[in-house]
Amino acid sequence: MQNNADARVYAGFFVRLSAYLIDWIIVGASLLLIRIPVWIAGIGGMADFMLKDFIFQYSVYDIVLYLLKTAYFVLLTYFTGSTLGKKLLQICVVSAEDRKPTFFEIVFRESVGKFLSALVLYVGYLMIGGDKQKRGLHDILSDTFVVYNHQKTVAVPAPITYNTVQYTVSQSQVLPYQAGAVMGKQHTGQPVPPYNQPNRMPQNPAENGTDGKVPGQEE
Repeated sequence: MQNNADARVYAGFFVRLSAYLIDWIIVGASLLLIRIPVWIAGIGGMADFMLKDFIFQYSVYDIVLYLLKTAYFVLLTYFTGSTLGKKLLQICVVSAEDRKPTFFEIVFRESVGKFLSALVLYVGYLMIGGDKQKRGLHDILSDTFVVYNHQKTVAVPAPITYNTVQYTVSQSQVLPYQAGAVMGKQHTGQPVPPYNQPNRMPQNPAENGTDGKVPGQEE
């Protein structure tokens, strides 16, 4: 019997990259609602407090954009199993234990996990291409998979039935000599007299046309 783990179809590197690019376009277009007003306010000097460094080299403005972008991935993945980009390509995030991922697992995956995957030349993302189950570093750390919405289907061919036709031939339909000849040829290679007529010498002299005389015998 096939279980759910065996029926999974794992999403590969390029389909996941395509889904991420779609999400990036959606998020980038949505964040323009914040970027444009802040940019206009920055020209007049009214948004300087948002653009100054707040934590290390990140300003309040940078932190707000990061939180909004992360919220997009976290909320959609937790409540629906996939982002808009993943939905278009029919893939979703599932737990390795065949259950819905917890909110903490999704938050860890979309924040710390993806940060570590991109830390050294995006090697954590490149792992997807070489892994048998198509898992990146953030998938392994959060114990999740990215799979297609459909499952594997195994086509079982229909059983082939052969119709057996039986032919019944009555004895009256077979000529006696033909039946005997066939039987004789099968065993001796020579025709034999009909099996249902005994081999006998004619008793009536008129039957052989000799008038009772034995051939070669003179009177």
